[in-house]
Amino acid sequence: MNQIAIRILAAFAVACCATNAFAAEELAVYVFRNGNPAAGLSARLDGGEAKSVADDGSVFFDLTSGAHGITISDNGQILYNMRFDSAQGQNADVGITLTDGKEARATVETYFKNEAAGQRALAALGAVVGRVTSDGLPLAGAQVSALGTNVTTATDSGGNYRIELPRGVYTFEIDDAKLGRQQIEGVRVVANVERGAAFSMQPTSAGGFDTAKPVVEELVVIARAKPMDLGESERYAVNVVDTMDASELARFGGSDIAASVIRIPSVTIKDGRFVFIRGLGGRYITTQLNGALLPSTDPAKRTVPLDLFPTNFVAQLDVKKTFVASMPGESTGGNLVLNTRTFPTGSEGRISAQTGFTPDLTGKTVPTDPTNGDYDWIGFDGGARGNAAKFQAISDALDQADFYPEVVAQELGRIGALLLAEGLELDETKATPKFTLGASYGNAFDIGDGGSEFGFFLAGNYRNEWSQRIEGIEREYSGISGNGTSNGNGASDAIEIEDDFAFEQFANDIEASALLNLGLNVGNNTFGANTLYSRVTQSRVRLEEGFDGDALEQSYRYTIDWVERQFVSQQFTGNHVFGGNESVVTDWQFTMSRADRLAPDRRDVRFDLTGNDGVFDLEVPNIIRRFDELVDNNFDFNLDFDFLVGQLGNTQSTIELGAQVVQRERDSDSASFGFTGGQTLDDNSPSRLISEVVNQDSITGNSTTGYTFQDKTLASDSYDADLDLNAAYLAYDLLIGDRFQVVAGGRYEDFLQTTDTFSLQGGDIQATTTVVRSELDESSFLPTLSFNWFLTDAQTLRLAAAKTVSRPDFKETSNATFYDTDFDIRIRGNPNLQISEAFNADMRYQFYWDDLNSISAALFYKDIDQPIERVVQPASGTAGNTRTFVNANNAELWGVEVEGRKDFAFGSSRTKSFFLAGNFSWIESEVKLPNGSTRALQGQPEYIMNFIIGFDDIENDHEVTLLLNQTGDTIVDVGVSQQPDIVLEPRLDMTVNWRWYFAPAWQFVFKGENLLDDDVEFTQGGNVYQKFRTGRQLTVGLNWDF
Repeated sequence: MNQIAIRILAAFAVACCATNAFAAEELAVYVFRNGNPAAGLSARLDGGEAKSVADDGSVFFDLTSGAHGITISDNGQILYNMRFDSAQGQNADVGITLTDGKEARATVETYFKNEAAGQRALAALGAVVGRVTSDGLPLAGAQVSALGTNVTTATDSGGNYRIELPRGVYTFEIDDAKLGRQQIEGVRVVANVERGAAFSMQPTSAGGFDTAKPVVEELVVIARAKPMDLGESERYAVNVVDTMDASELARFGGSDIAASVIRIPSVTIKDGRFVFIRGLGGRYITTQLNGALLPSTDPAKRTVPLDLFPTNFVAQLDVKKTFVASMPGESTGGNLVLNTRTFPTGSEGRISAQTGFTPDLTGKTVPTDPTNGDYDWIGFDGGARGNAAKFQAISDALDQADFYPEVVAQELGRIGALLLAEGLELDETKATPKFTLGASYGNAFDIGDGGSEFGFFLAGNYRNEWSQRIEGIEREYSGISGNGTSNGNGASDAIEIEDDFAFEQFANDIEASALLNLGLNVGNNTFGANTLYSRVTQSRVRLEEGFDGDALEQSYRYTIDWVERQFVSQQFTGNHVFGGNESVVTDWQFTMSRADRLAPDRRDVRFDLTGNDGVFDLEVPNIIRRFDELVDNNFDFNLDFDFLVGQLGNTQSTIELGAQVVQRERDSDSASFGFTGGQTLDDNSPSRLISEVVNQDSITGNSTTGYTFQDKTLASDSYDADLDLNAAYLAYDLLIGDRFQVVAGGRYEDFLQTTDTFSLQGGDIQATTTVVRSELDESSFLPTLSFNWFLTDAQTLRLAAAKTVSRPDFKETSNATFYDTDFDIRIRGNPNLQISEAFNADMRYQFYWDDLNSISAALFYKDIDQPIERVVQPASGTAGNTRTFVNANNAELWGVEVEGRKDFAFGSSRTKSFFLAGNFSWIESEVKLPNGSTRALQGQPEYIMNFIIGFDDIENDHEVTLLLNQTGDTIVDVGVSQQPDIVLEPRLDMTVNWRWYFAPAWQFVFKGENLLDDDVEFTQGGNVYQKFRTGRQLTVGLNWDF
């Protein structure tokens, strides 16, 4: 890598007071031509005023957030242009190397001024060299140090010094035994650049030195050639990592992380919030928030729903695709790391507002929940749906009916039934336009004279929007007609339709979230306190009408659902750099969090056309009101150390070690209530209204004469679970010269998970129940080995192999039943599930022309023993619409991943450009079946494609981005008993984002989502299982930065 070292002869002037310090947000550009500073060339930023490159090759600009273009020219002839992005509050260092007959090269380093000490310690290095004098004479023995670090040096007999630091902005201090101390603020250390600065400490009076108030004159320029080697300062990524920072998250226009992460290669999003990496999701993906493992708040899913995290909370998003020892052991598919915003460099804020509509939904009259609480508009039920306690009290009282007179029990049953009958009829409302409001503010304050800093960042968001599934078709299949051809799963291509329904679904989604980060930088120590609150609520109504194959009748059904998902966490973090040469970096975090899912009143109602009179009958026994509450309490502690062992010959080595402790408790309670009796009553409902059948006259509390209350809760509906995970890891990182890197390590995890529920013996809830316990107790050692070969300055080859595990979640090992709202089906856990083990291998080639133009290709392979899959549970009748989990024998998958990006600049000043970026993954998976046949792994798509076209008019402040995404056939549920698999069909999705910076501090935003509005389609044996469309969504908004 020495060939591309940026060799710059540098000199600069640092002023003696704060008013001359560098700007809080500044771009430093160094231009080098044929090995020398490119003095006299012209540089423009974003098509603005041309500035001349100084004798040392430098040119500086004030920097704002967003997309930027740099143009370098010589007497009007453009020699080079480039584009980069920066976020609000970031500095940027750009180095440009121009060589006759060769393609120009550039490096870009963006960073926040007040980053954590550990982040800065790992950053690209720069240097400051110079001379300290007094009254024109060299000042020997003076100490020159950078406050907030352990880096210090002494001037030699000629007054010369050299100090090397990670890029950033520092306060320098000169300490002389006679002249005292003097601080110089705002000294900029530029990545991969050596700069020169001479300090002169001058006597203040004729009689001697004023040691209390020494002064520093304006610095004089010195010239000293000392090239910096990029290879010495580059941060070597051990594993395959894809990163999106704050500027990219803003560009791609997602309101939450789930909407943005889809643009990373080989990443897909299911159901708008669940991440899949290289086609693997759920139990194969781990998610961390600032280093702490996150639980899922959705009982139907194994992975964390990312719609809980707005993009303005996140500073950086990392997707790690290969396992290393410091990652959780369950990262078979990958590890998603969310790093929240820290405090800014100074006063900084933003207010944003958006509104949007769906053309065939907004303003339309839609069915809705008849129960309305005072706080529904902010997503809080507020007790309006809080009848569960009343129902449970009545149920408990009826359990003691033998001790009451019959008339008391009958009255209790009547009261309970009357309460049950409330809020069952559908209401109507207008679907309002989407509304989003967000605000954030942060500030930083200096503490004392030692360079310490305290800051905060506060953000809040509110979103209220409607969504739909219309023109829906839903079918169930059973039996084999006998005249079809057998597929690879042993099923016939011609299967019989059992249920055939049309459906519509309308949902009001409400989000309320807040983030508070407090930070303190004291020398080489950074402390943080992060408080996160996120809440997503959905009020949903689903209507179905069609033919029921079990009853052989036409049926009309609807479901009313209100679901609140909430995540609250309090995290304390620390980052410390110590050691004589800052060779030790330690990080720790302690997180207490709670994840809740509350579904306070799910109502299922059904009408059937049972007679020949053409009038629907209310199926009163099928009316169910279900109340679910899930609470996860989590404690997570990490302690990590990085030791720079030092250099031996041409090698440099680092030892990484750490430990993690995770404790999690879950309490999942469910209760179901309904009606019984009324066999002699007329259940005709000409208007399909419940009140026509169930009312005060028909509710008697006596099952013989009318309807009465019934507790339909099963003992297996609730469960308790505990998890204890203790882990430790050790890794050795060896860098050989500037060409080879070997990282070997291992992770040890001791895992204990218990899940307790009940299996009902007999049909009576009071019958004897038997505890069903699932216990997973295992210890795993997970080795990992990585090899990186830096082929040339721009090319890298990475090889990796590792062992990982995949463990079933609480809900997967419980005997309880929960609902999947996608298919409106029930899912039951399996207490007999076993832990899966996986062998992983990766090879990746990377070629980077510069920071923006690149291409890479990867091969990956995974061998999973006993993979866990979701399957259709063999049963008939209503129980047939149920899923469960099983261990398959073995699965193998291998794939190819290709990604690249190319920028093209045009226009007279090269301030207009467009770029093409894309990634494609082809993945082959194979599960071996007992009969010797094979099929694809459940949840694994055949391919994943992302394609991005971007246009930047930097001079006129426009950004336009077109994004396309598609995934191949994906098995959603495995068919058993000769039934075909349920497959999600490919679907092309297109999104357009336009940002216009039409005035200082103001942005206009337009976003068009799902513009093609293709059907979402699931098939079984090539036949439609479920199909619907959601409609196009258009959004406009304003952002104001202050």
